[in-house]
Amino acid sequence: MRSATSAAALLAASALWLTGCSVGIPGTDQEVNVDSDGVSVGGEDGEVSVGADGDVSVSNEDGEVTLDEGGGVSVDGGGTLIISSAEGGSVTEQCEDGQNVNVTASDMEVVLNGGCGEVSVLGSGLTVHVGTADSIHVVGSDNTVHHAEGEPTVTDIGANNDISAGGDATV
Repeated sequence: MRSATSAAALLAASALWLTGCSVGIPGTDQEVNVDSDGVSVGGEDGEVSVGADGDVSVSNEDGEVTLDEGGGVSVDGGGTLIISSAEGGSVTEQCEDGQNVNVTASDMEVVLNGGCGEVSVLGSGLTVHVGTADSIHVVGSDNTVHHAEGEPTVTDIGANNDISAGGDATV
């Protein structure tokens, strides 16, 4: 009898996890959401979420800070997108309406889908894939920057950098 009750409880918990569950926090406008995509807590003033893939983000109407599973950090304040990492990791972001992007890192892979404005890359051993960009500025060494479409203005200050058409970003 006991194992049947335990099995029923486990089945019910699994069903809630797969179908999703939302619970309001009493006395606030905050809500806790749990589903197969992860867990989030928030309301109209902002949200903290942990995705099923391990990405952590904190956001409000002014922007978002994301720490992804690969160790990359992205800060989107609505203007310039800043991507930074001490070393290693990978980040995929969406450029919105000619948004400028600063990438400061080493030994990291960055994918910037969509249409970027000015993309600045500072570091070494970076691989950056850009959908489109008005301009690409690279400072450092042993960096690879690909742009999927267009002919951006390119500035290359460093050694052994490869800036060319192609890559994995989408427009």
